[in-house]
Amino acid sequence: MKILQISDIHWTKRNHWNANFPGMKARLLVDIKEFIEAGNEIDYIFICGDIAYKGIKEEYEKALAYIDDICKIIGRTREDVFVVPGNHDLNRSAPGHQTREMINASLAFEPNNEAFLDDVLLKNGVLRKDLFAAFTDYNVFAGNFFCKEEVMNKCITGKESDAIDDSDKLYYEEKLSKKAGDIDVTIRGVNTALNCDGWDWNEDNQKGHRQMLPHRAYVMEKEEKQVLRIIMGHHPLPFLTSGEEVKDYLDNHYHIQLFGHVHIQSIDDGNCVSVQSGALDPPRDGKNDEYLPVYNIIDITQKDATHVVVKGISQIWDKNKFVNNNAGSFEKVITVERNVNKWGTQRMETPEIDKRAVKFKFMKQDDRTSYFNKIAGVDFEPSGNNEYDNCLEFLSVLEKMNKLAKLNELLK
Repeated sequence: MKILQISDIHWTKRNHWNANFPGMKARLLVDIKEFIEAGNEIDYIFICGDIAYKGIKEEYEKALAYIDDICKIIGRTREDVFVVPGNHDLNRSAPGHQTREMINASLAFEPNNEAFLDDVLLKNGVLRKDLFAAFTDYNVFAGNFFCKEEVMNKCITGKESDAIDDSDKLYYEEKLSKKAGDIDVTIRGVNTALNCDGWDWNEDNQKGHRQMLPHRAYVMEKEEKQVLRIIMGHHPLPFLTSGEEVKDYLDNHYHIQLFGHVHIQSIDDGNCVSVQSGALDPPRDGKNDEYLPVYNIIDITQKDATHVVVKGISQIWDKNKFVNNNAGSFEKVITVERNVNKWGTQRMETPEIDKRAVKFKFMKQDDRTSYFNKIAGVDFEPSGNNEYDNCLEFLSVLEKMNKLAKLNELLK
């Protein structure tokens, strides 16, 4: 399995010839094309946040067209793309910005931020509307890849009176259709930019508040053996509240951790592989001459029954082209727990469907709303006026009820 991993694209209204590194994005397409022509494949595209610069619709339209160009070159579709938001993916001019700054400070206060989120914020329709309003355009963009987070989407598109309960997820998670040998691979996308604003933590001057990644975003509800787990967010762990606690959990539950934000690539390979990716389009203001565009190809290969090799091939910008970035490249052998019962009892295997493929297949149907009342035991009433969002809500209901397999049968 090969993954193209990029971060911090920072799309603005400017055209590529007037960007920080003129022509760089066009050259990336050339690089990827040559990689494919050399007999390689890219199976997935992972984007670790800061897709836009100001979090507005026009920027996401440009980003989407660029991602489609990459998909065309590698012979993949939007089904193979996964995204998470970064601090630039919020529209900070969205309504409620003054309320958001007060909320953000509370979410950064470590002793009580989990309780504040669960007991106050998610139960108050007005407050949560103001908090998530800044992600409105990002939420639409993420829907193109089925990378919407349930809580975010519900707060943006739903009513203030809608309840947020424990079954609503602060993440998305998918089992990838391609495996590493006979080992399944999952990707979990999380939002580390929930409480971002102009007062964010700054490493240089050691000021500002840190970002909150809630327990319910990264703690697993269920765990399977023989699965290589990937988690993707924007902010590296030192930028998070309770960062050491989060790191301890992630290092013991997620084999590969992908982040962006810092603009200079670094690798932490303790109990896992943790990649702080460089930026594809970092700022260039005279003070940051060390920032250069970077992208990575991550190659995941099964070595033997219990080990997987994770290899990172990093490329960095050099005047007018990308060259090997030896400092950002890596290779590590990871142990994956086998699907064996330690008590000696045979494990029962449950056949699974490719849920992500079913969702994309459904959304391509011309008469998709006609399926709302075709599945036994599902009494679905659309809550919005937008047909697209109603269909996404329908799929979410089916997934919670374990009825996607029934939909798949109807779609055949």
